Amino acid sequence: MSRFLVTGATGFIGSYLVEALTKLDHDVIAVDIGLQPESASRAKRLTKNAHITLAEVDLTDQVAVSRLPAVDGVYHLAALNGTQNFYTRPFSTLRNSSTPTVNLLERYRAEDLRFFFYAGSSESYAATIQTFSWPLPTSEEVVLTAGHPTETRYSYAVAKTLGEFACFAAQVESGIPVVIGRLHNPYGPNMGLNHVIPDFVSRGVEGRFELHGARQTRSFIYIEDAVNAIIALSQVAIGKIVNIGTQDEIEMIALARKIMNLAGWKGQIEEYPSPPNSVDRRVPDTGLLRSLMDTSGFRSLDEGLHHTVNSMLGVQQDADAGLAGTK
Repeated sequence: MSRFLVTGATGFIGSYLVEALTKLDHDVIAVDIGLQPESASRAKRLTKNAHITLAEVDLTDQVAVSRLPAVDGVYHLAALNGTQNFYTRPFSTLRNSSTPTVNLLERYRAEDLRFFFYAGSSESYAATIQTFSWPLPTSEEVVLTAGHPTETRYSYAVAKTLGEFACFAAQVESGIPVVIGRLHNPYGPNMGLNHVIPDFVSRGVEGRFELHGARQTRSFIYIEDAVNAIIALSQVAIGKIVNIGTQDEIEMIALARKIMNLAGWKGQIEEYPSPPNSVDRRVPDTGLLRSLMDTSGFRSLDEGLHHTVNSMLGVQQDADAGLAGTK
């Protein structure tokens, strides 16, 4: 049995990762400060597991981070994500998505870790794709660039890219065994809002079929497949950057229609402009991922959407039923 540290443990990806690790009989120090609305309910669920120790630690506080316990490996997922935050809370996004990485590397650089897994982001590709029309799918060898500093959309991308530089700088100086997994749109049940799938479902429940950036394309990876990839790569990809996603590119209007079909909704989709500096296309080259692990069991988008939409609508229906019972 091993003991691992997971940051961002009550986030969408983090909560799935913590539970997956405990199913493998590992102990987990689950660290989070609860920046997301869904954090409290996820934390409550995690505390029921005897293999999980939940720790509320502000990872931007270097002193607090220095007191974290020794572990066998680190999964660093903590960040302030959510597209709306990039525009409305850019400084908070930048601070909470970069400072924790530097502090954690400082804390564990002298430890005998098996790995330090850092959750990178497909957002790091955005400025290069947008500015230089870089060919798709994007490989891990793409040169990363930053957008104009006045464009707050890039607050998250710059922070995540800084984290990658920090990881490899620490590896050079201290030999810390880093792994970078650039995540490309994980989705699934209980993912919260501020992402295209749950936001469209949430509006659809109200009879509003509104879609921003309808003609843009993205690719998605089901949450359990993403978590399995994170765990696998932490063992076999030391010193590497690996895209975690699929190459199943889809236009957002087609994605919305799939959701409507699954939900049994009829209506006209209202198209709105995409947010400023949002790239028109994004899809990763997953050749390296497929060479490092077996991805043949990854769920198709249709299968993953079926689970996700049904779960989201079920939660909504249960909530409605509960409210009806109180009248």
